[in-house]
Amino acid sequence: MMVVLGITATACGGSDDSGSTGGGKQSTVQGEAKAGGSMTMLAVQDSASLDPFKAASVAVADEPRLAALYDPLFYIDAADNSVKAHLGESLATADNGKTWQLKLRPGVKFSDGTPLDAQAVKFNWDMHAKAETQSQHRQIAAGLTSKVVDPTTLEVTPLGMPNAQLDRAIAIDLTYIASPASLAKGPDEYRNKPVGAGPFKLESWTRGSQQVYVKNENYWQKDKGLPKLDKLTIKNVPDVKQQYNTVNSGGADVFLSSDNATISQAEKAIGVVQRSVDGGQMIQFNMTKPPFDDLRARQAITLALDPAGIPKTLSNGYVPAKGYFAQKSPFFDPANVQANPDKAKAKQLFDDLEREGKKVEFTYLLPQNPSSVKVAEWMQTQLAEYKNVSMKLEPLEIGAYIEKYALRKDFQAMLFQQWLVDPEPLAFNNWFSKSPTNFVGWNNPAVDGALVAGRSSTDPAARKAAYSDLMKAMVADLPLWTYAESSIGVLFNKKVTGVVQYNTGVFFMDRIGLK
Repeated sequence: MMVVLGITATACGGSDDSGSTGGGKQSTVQGEAKAGGSMTMLAVQDSASLDPFKAASVAVADEPRLAALYDPLFYIDAADNSVKAHLGESLATADNGKTWQLKLRPGVKFSDGTPLDAQAVKFNWDMHAKAETQSQHRQIAAGLTSKVVDPTTLEVTPLGMPNAQLDRAIAIDLTYIASPASLAKGPDEYRNKPVGAGPFKLESWTRGSQQVYVKNENYWQKDKGLPKLDKLTIKNVPDVKQQYNTVNSGGADVFLSSDNATISQAEKAIGVVQRSVDGGQMIQFNMTKPPFDDLRARQAITLALDPAGIPKTLSNGYVPAKGYFAQKSPFFDPANVQANPDKAKAKQLFDDLEREGKKVEFTYLLPQNPSSVKVAEWMQTQLAEYKNVSMKLEPLEIGAYIEKYALRKDFQAMLFQQWLVDPEPLAFNNWFSKSPTNFVGWNNPAVDGALVAGRSSTDPAARKAAYSDLMKAMVADLPLWTYAESSIGVLFNKKVTGVVQYNTGVFFMDRIGLK
């Protein structure tokens, strides 16, 4: 078998639908943007860093900035969920994932004039793999070796086992490439003065306030009239209601949100392109520490909370989840869904633990943003109805939050937000027993087998069976509990056009612009 990923057209604007594993839709018919002009985008937080290693590659966090600075090598198309080429030209395996060959477009240069060639890609990936880089994508990079064949060709070999889904891992985790000349100057340089081959360059950065980007005059698609914009300003506005009101009134142009109530509101008044994927909003339990090293404590918490109560009480538009996979996902299995809420059973479990002297007292780690805190406070109120349970909230700035759970694994329970266009590579990274990013400490041989099976096959039926086994074990062991399905919307005012999503909901920065 050969899996080949070929070069694809990158049309400007158009009326691309935003489909996905969970279903998607585009609420606004769009045309091609005009050349020139400036745009203001709103973001929930400032960047801690602007390099591909530590910046948060999430559509509602840093990925729009990464897209502006670097452009993706490969990406997952929102229309059909397939992996396609952008800065890359092709990515192929002829031996079921034992080896892959990556081809680059010839002649692409970084904004500093140096070539984006095979050696540059290898340099970036080797840096991801080094422990001292502290890359959020280290696991993927450390799990492969690469060899430069010629200036536009890289031979890539997964370590340990074949990976028939490596193209998805590259499109998600290793797709943004920085100039090696910039990286060689050290982290103070590349984190604050990034150099990529994307449609924009960073002109200024006022910490805690805004970043200003200007057109890359040497952009590799300049002959196509890209990027459309001359200038992009990204301002920090943490509150989603303020974001919406600012865009609706014309004070800004575009923002990304996972708040379904805001997305629904925008569909009626402004413009929306929406992508629904797997994952969502969830509680992750540290299975290695009290009280959640006891399955009964995890069961009690999940049975005490009703996902439907969150949108009913908070009017946040959340779609109550049945499990880790969305109900419209091809991987959803109705035979393996989370238990329905059961207050009597929850009380019994809390009481049983109390009789054994086991207190269900825990701190809940979460990002410091208003919507997340409101949901956590709702949970706190629900649990207050029971004896022998106490939930303390610990909201942190995003950088401190990531450091605490990801680097130190210092949590009892935590809010985890995840958006997946495919179970690979994140499901494997999250729960394979030997994975360094298995933060919850889940160790189940059946899970390991399911994850390997899902990674090793390209057959849809075999993968569906593998992830059905994963869900069966997840429901039984409860390493996490998903309470809201995942959706990402690009919300914009009536001046904006050319919004085309990819990956988990970020949009191409080269073609967005003004009507």
